[in-house]
Amino acid sequence: MTDPQRPTQATIAEWAARFVARGVPALGEPLVLPQDDDENGDAFIVLIHLRHAPAAIYLQLDESGRWVATLTERPSDLTGTSLDLIALGAEVEAAGQLCAYLQERTDAHLAPSP
Repeated sequence: MTDPQRPTQATIAEWAARFVARGVPALGEPLVLPQDDDENGDAFIVLIHLRHAPAAIYLQLDESGRWVATLTERPSDLTGTSLDLIALGAEVEAAGQLCAYLQERTDAHLAPSP
């Protein structure tokens, strides 16, 4: 069953697009994808494929209304130069900024109207 107060997948996709339009070059293009969830018919994740590591970060709204981030498992060790590490750090930071932005928007969306 979908919680009528939770932001919809379409709303989150719009918010993510607005965030990307701000110009965060390290982020790439986040994908808002449906997720199988019997309890919430409009469950989804925001998927960010990392360009500097064979992994991804996905963001999702948990039961308490908090955005959480998960870094997917890598198949092997990752070796790189200092510049590779800096670039990877920028990607992770950008994903964190998107997560914080989605939290701000969600909090405003769920706040009671005056």
